[in-house]
Amino acid sequence: MSAHSRKPYFVVFVALAIMTVAEVAVVKVPGIAHGMLISSLVLLALAKAGLVLFYFMHLAGEARALKLTVLTPFLLPAMYAFVLIAEAAWRFLP
Repeated sequence: MSAHSRKPYFVVFVALAIMTVAEVAVVKVPGIAHGMLISSLVLLALAKAGLVLFYFMHLAGEARALKLTVLTPFLLPAMYAFVLIAEAAWRFLP
């Protein structure tokens, strides 16, 4: 394996490390709203999972049909959670 082919993996590794530090930093922010804390942690986790999917699982170079086959189950739980949260919020409206 040449040094050129290792560079994207190293860049993704550094990005994952920075996002992990950001997650710890967000938790340590005093006075942050609970909703903002959860939202930021979920978004960071999704970004990290996306990087792992595309680079370490080699999904970035695959055909569009295979990407959709893998990403659909990845996104379905998020859509399901959004629907459940919206439905629960709808119940509490006056």
